Amino acid sequence: MSDLTFNPRLPEHCNMDDRVAAQCLINELLAAECTISINDGEEDCLEKSSNLNAILEAMSSTGEDILTPFDKDGKDLGWFYLIYANGSEGDPMILISDLSANPFCEEIYNKVNAQLEVV
Repeated sequence: MSDLTFNPRLPEHCNMDDRVAAQCLINELLAAECTISINDGEEDCLEKSSNLNAILEAMSSTGEDILTPFDKDGKDLGWFYLIYANGSEGDPMILISDLSANPFCEEIYNKVNAQLEVV
């Protein structure tokens, strides 16, 4: 996250550890040149966006989000299942409850984990 600014207010409806992990995840996906769709467990909140603020503002309206990254050709690269306030206080990685078992998602997860171990 060193190249990008941290916004301590977004996503709005979650704790600070969740915010740190969410922003780190989004930054890694955007650095990989992905667009991101968000489903809040009830409906699609955002479709294929690469706008950091729009993505963060669309997150955490319910207790969970499913983030789906897409490559530049619009190909679905997997998904990340986030659960907010899931015991993440002191361990931000708890936010990412599940993810697609594929090389892309696992690489992104490992990059986020490595960054948060330093924090």
